Amino acid sequence: MRPPCTRLTLPLPEDWTPEQALAVYELLHDLAEAIWSRYEVPLTELLKPDLDQDNHAQPDLFDCNDPIPF
Repeated sequence: MRPPCTRLTLPLPEDWTPEQALAVYELLHDLAEAIWSRYEVPLTELLKPDLDQDNHAQPDLFDCNDPIPF
């Protein structure tokens, strides 16, 4: 996935009515949902490196070699 700063930006018509803007928004939303429904697994695999960049997993709190106190 490209960083937000390198994504394509499109000029939007300034004369759209709110209803037209909503219709386009709903179309794009429905398209995104259809794509995700069809390609969820391969998309997840493609996005995994981007999602794992900040891997701040919590470290183990207990050493498995510690004796059990009871």
